[in-house]
Amino acid sequence: MSEKNKIELKIEDYKLEIEEITKQIPENWLSKNKEFEIILKAKNTRTKRYRKNVDQAYDNLDQIAMFIKEHEKLNELSSEINNLKKNIVKEDYEHSISIIDSLFEKIGEISGTEEFANRLDDLYSLIDSEEKDINKISEANSEAIILFDKEVKWRKDAAKNLMPELEKYNLVIKDNIGLRLQSRLTKDQAKFVAKCNSIHRDISLNF
Repeated sequence: MSEKNKIELKIEDYKLEIEEITKQIPENWLSKNKEFEIILKAKNTRTKRYRKNVDQAYDNLDQIAMFIKEHEKLNELSSEINNLKKNIVKEDYEHSISIIDSLFEKIGEISGTEEFANRLDDLYSLIDSEEKDINKISEANSEAIILFDKEVKWRKDAAKNLMPELEKYNLVIKDNIGLRLQSRLTKDQAKFVAKCNSIHRDISLNF
């Protein structure tokens, strides 16, 4: 038998196999498949919505906790802030710019300082301008210092009065709604997930 004939016979065998499999498809498969697609789409939409909501809720909690924990880093900048204030009053803008540059480097490593950085940037622009407006510089400096003091105060107060409760709350939710955002699973959690994923599922309606 030639190679061509062998191939043709295989093709016929496959055709017969396809026909046999096709006969096994239930008559109501198309209607059931459409129903399944509607249900699956609704399920996926709700799952994504749920995950987005709980992830965002836990992420917000995690961010707040991080802001509070870094209150000491922010407080360490107090001496530079005071020096900035003194140099602005003396109209020593060259040193003021140097201090602001140093502050930019440090606050970049502290969480939740974007607004304060923006205020410093505004102050820097006014100081670096060829035509300096002393009143505007003074006002911008005061706004930046007031904001800094507020940030230090609320974080310090929160570290003492709020952080212990946040840590208790985190212990309650980190293994349920916060599980997806944990850096890693525990050994027991990993085993549980592996077991769930190894269960056989009928995926025939997906086709």
